[in-house]
Amino acid sequence: MTVKNQDGKEIFSRNKEYGVYDLHFAENKEGYLSLNNWDITAMTHVDLGLEPKKTDSQTFIIPLSKDTKSVDVEATFSYIYAEDGKKTPIHKINKKIEFTK
Repeated sequence: MTVKNQDGKEIFSRNKEYGVYDLHFAENKEGYLSLNNWDITAMTHVDLGLEPKKTDSQTFIIPLSKDTKSVDVEATFSYIYAEDGKKTPIHKINKKIEFTK
């Protein structure tokens, strides 16, 4: 999510990653023939994923200067498909908020 003021200056940005991992920790048992990275029973399953049809809601308080007339909020849900961070957007929404005195 990014928030920009009426001049196009980014005033806030936040990313959240969801993921499901199978990790090997030192305290886990040794795997088959010491191949613990390949033995699923020697893994710890960590589920930080977003469940299908479930909503995750975040609330942010963003301090604005008193001369802020409007902000543009853009939220993008992307799929990261490579270890180097390559991603593709799945859904994007933009909203302009105008402030009146």
